[in-house]
Amino acid sequence: MAKNTKPDVSGISGGLDSIEKGKTAATAPLTPTDFLAKKYFDIGEKYFTGDGVRVDFARAVANYAQSAKLGYMPAIFSLGVCYIRGFGVTPDQKKAYELIKQAADGGNLDALFTLGHFYFEGTAVEKDYDKAVEIFKAAADQGHPGGLNDLGFCYQRGLGVERDEKRAFEYFYEAAQEEFAAAQNNVADCYSFGRGVEADLDKAFLYYYRAAQNGYAIAQNNVGMCYLNGRGVKTDYAQAVKWFEEAGKQGNPVSVANLGFCYETGKGVEKDVERAVKLYTAAADAESAAGKYNLAKCYRDGVGVKQDKERAFSLFKRSADQGFSLALAEVSVCYRDGVGVASDPELAEKYAKLAEEAGCPVNSNNEE
Repeated sequence: MAKNTKPDVSGISGGLDSIEKGKTAATAPLTPTDFLAKKYFDIGEKYFTGDGVRVDFARAVANYAQSAKLGYMPAIFSLGVCYIRGFGVTPDQKKAYELIKQAADGGNLDALFTLGHFYFEGTAVEKDYDKAVEIFKAAADQGHPGGLNDLGFCYQRGLGVERDEKRAFEYFYEAAQEEFAAAQNNVADCYSFGRGVEADLDKAFLYYYRAAQNGYAIAQNNVGMCYLNGRGVKTDYAQAVKWFEEAGKQGNPVSVANLGFCYETGKGVEKDVERAVKLYTAAADAESAAGKYNLAKCYRDGVGVKQDKERAFSLFKRSADQGFSLALAEVSVCYRDGVGVASDPELAEKYAKLAEEAGCPVNSNNEE
């Protein structure tokens, strides 16, 4: 996002696109008949992770499949993840669901947790928040940090259960103590905005930082925002740049837009508006609403690019369509004053109301 007092937030653990494979797989005691299955699974793990060999997802899949044929639940789960993500096989969500359900029914906690996401997201099955909550709770009751975190998310948003921010915080907090990065970020959000717990910016920064150190890109961006705005920590633009870069290396488009803001304003780096435009463009191409908004401003004002008010309006509108509050306000102004688009008082009023509802009234002095 652009400079703002609100860090980027993320609730659910990341869904089927960010499963942390093999973190907490439940494994039954090994018996002699399991030996070969375990051997195939271990070989598959080596090829999947690159442990002593070059990463080779196809070989990993072949070994997982051999192990799965022998009924080894961790292998069945791992094979399901490969079908979800397309690692070594053509993605096949229906096949993935069947494998994940088989492993979940066989007592694999990671599979149980993942099964909940199929229902939460409506992948391969009809979306069913009630069913997702039931599954997340079953995983949470057995101490699975992902289940705890995602059950918390459901309580926070009132999805499949009655909304209860205090209870949500409790689930996030329990998962965070297990070093589950998404939960640490969610605890930080709760402390930052007073959701289910008294607001405490110092604690918010602490949990953002813990999640960032655990490699969670969203939290790395949030740490950067804290340093940029002095929330819970002393303002330090160089540290902000460092954390935006860390998140950007993981493909987080919001942090790329924020890094562009630093280059545009010369905060923590030497001012370079041309580079800022490149970063905004990259973020916008990755569907970052903040990237589109900041790039629109550059085109509107001719900063680092040739002035083009029509293109500016188009970018503001695309950002606004994603619900970005600052862009909603700018679209209202464009319609009001005829900037890059024909003047339209009715649409100006419509977007002004949307901006106000989003907490960014038109003509406010809110910074990006």
